[in-house]
Amino acid sequence: MKAFQRKILDFIDRENLLRTNQRVLVACSGGLDSVALLVLAAETFGRLQVDVAGIHVDHMLRGEESAEDGRFVKGICDELGIPFFGGRVPVPAILNEKGGNVQDICRSGRYAYFSEVMKKEGYDCLATAHHAEDQLETVLMQLSKGSVPTGISVKRNLDGGTVIRPFLPAMKEELAAYLKERDKQFREDPSNESDAYLRNRLRHHVAPIILNENQAAAVNVVKMTAALQRDEELLANLTNERFSSIVSFTKEGYPTFDTNLFAGMHTALQKRFIPLLLNYLYAGESIPVEYNAALLDQLHHHLSIRQGNSTIDLPRGFRFVREYDKVSIVKGGNEQSAERRILPKGEWVIWGDMLLSWDDADSEVEEVCEYRYFDMADQDLPLYLRPKKDGDRILLPKMDQAKRLSRLFIDEKIGAEKRRELPIVTTSQDEICAIPGVRYGIRFKRKKSEQEKYIFRLKKL
Repeated sequence: MKAFQRKILDFIDRENLLRTNQRVLVACSGGLDSVALLVLAAETFGRLQVDVAGIHVDHMLRGEESAEDGRFVKGICDELGIPFFGGRVPVPAILNEKGGNVQDICRSGRYAYFSEVMKKEGYDCLATAHHAEDQLETVLMQLSKGSVPTGISVKRNLDGGTVIRPFLPAMKEELAAYLKERDKQFREDPSNESDAYLRNRLRHHVAPIILNENQAAAVNVVKMTAALQRDEELLANLTNERFSSIVSFTKEGYPTFDTNLFAGMHTALQKRFIPLLLNYLYAGESIPVEYNAALLDQLHHHLSIRQGNSTIDLPRGFRFVREYDKVSIVKGGNEQSAERRILPKGEWVIWGDMLLSWDDADSEVEEVCEYRYFDMADQDLPLYLRPKKDGDRILLPKMDQAKRLSRLFIDEKIGAEKRRELPIVTTSQDEICAIPGVRYGIRFKRKKSEQEKYIFRLKKL
């Protein structure tokens, strides 16, 4: 057996990625990395008494070229004598109907199909071809977003089974050499060359600098993330134990606990306790609350205060309520407080299921749902948030007179319940300048000119 194959099989054994008699689907796009994994799995997993099949998803983004990728992967599976499964996700149609992020839609659609085939056909494992340089790029992405750089997990649960990544210890050049030795062809998606995506920019412009300094950097990152993942697993287990010991549940099934017991935990456990608390509320829903730093920081702040009471509105009509030493999660009564709230420059503030902020005009807009450029005099800043009030008006573009919000909501077909939840953005003088997600006033522009010094941004939780 060649050294490369032995290296991968040793990694599989060391990380306990496969067991005898498992059935494995290999995700294959037709690119170099995934074709290498498909070939290696077909050639070597039989030694582990593991059944192998290939699976491909056409995202329908490149017309006939995308369809040809699927036929190419099927041809490889036929050559290797293994089953093939092919599916399609109509990404252009989904974007046209619902909007959203292309990469997120591709990924969710792809994994939904993987899960469907695994359950239907009796496969309990999905292998993907992420390698050491992918791990380096992922860590760089996480660092750029202020996340803990734990990277891609070696294995994780998936509806229908487990995802494994047996190529993590390998470099891309090893995969290329393996395919060249076997005279196997592959296809490349042109989007991999586009700098429109953060991962591609890091791959093309940042990772090469690091690897030129130290060729072992990517492999070292794999070792580092493995250690961090083990640490995270330990801390998660400790947090689960503390959660079980201090949290009780109301008759409605919502969590409640004593803040004194929360305060007795180490900060590292406190930070993990809050996502665990929110997961009880949003299990199975599409709100990634565990990754929302602004929400977590806000809740941690209010849990750390020992005086007075506080209430925070959460998505889907839940409320966080702290009354002195007691915290409860309640459902209903999700109308925002009538209190006017400052929207500090450069900070994200939560309002219902929205994250709102404003900053200098050159600030990041990636992954933002909406943004507008604007200019205001110093005396009109900072911006404020408040609920609607009777008689509210907003001056819209191409209008001579301000329009009543009550009429605007009727025109926009916004129901009474939604109206109560919407944030109203005002200047410091209480002049209404925006209703995020609905309409923006005359001061806000879609395109930046030399005049606009600031940007207003909206994200959805």
